[in-house]
Amino acid sequence: MFQLALMSCSRSICKQQYQIMGVQLFPVLEGYERDYLFIHRSGDWKSVASMLEELDGIAEQIEIEPISEFINCTRSESPLPFDDEELEEFEQLGELIDGVWYYEGRELWSIEPQWSLPEQGLKTVRALIHHLRSLLPEWDLLSSDDRELDEDTEDYQGALSELEELESVLIKAQNEGKRFRICLSG
Repeated sequence: MFQLALMSCSRSICKQQYQIMGVQLFPVLEGYERDYLFIHRSGDWKSVASMLEELDGIAEQIEIEPISEFINCTRSESPLPFDDEELEEFEQLGELIDGVWYYEGRELWSIEPQWSLPEQGLKTVRALIHHLRSLLPEWDLLSSDDRELDEDTEDYQGALSELEELESVLIKAQNEGKRFRICLSG
């Protein structure tokens, strides 16, 4: 049971598990409160989370760094649904490498936040935006009254909207000389 629970909380959680859990992926800028952008930006930050596995697959196809590489939580921020005793058990069975705890090859959390350069994130986000837009050209041609979208198109459109929001956050980070990471909440 212990291992199954962790497996369901790994980065590569399937879409249905993310949606059931209500997981959100949101950007954090160095020097800002963790929840600042989560609170002060539009969107619910759930679409990218629900499509993470698919977006990472697209990233692999187009040979860019996947979004999941920017996800980082410290132990106190971890959305894993376990008490302190269980979290300590993960650490006892896990391995600490360069300040990051791993369990069975999966990243659990880091001791200190692991920051990325906004330029790295912008490269990934812009490539994914370009790719998703290429999948949705007909959608953009429809007026809002005529739109009857299937579930996949709605998923892509939601992810596209959040990626565009993330792009604006990363531009802000770049302009301010701040690094970023993506946090996971559940």
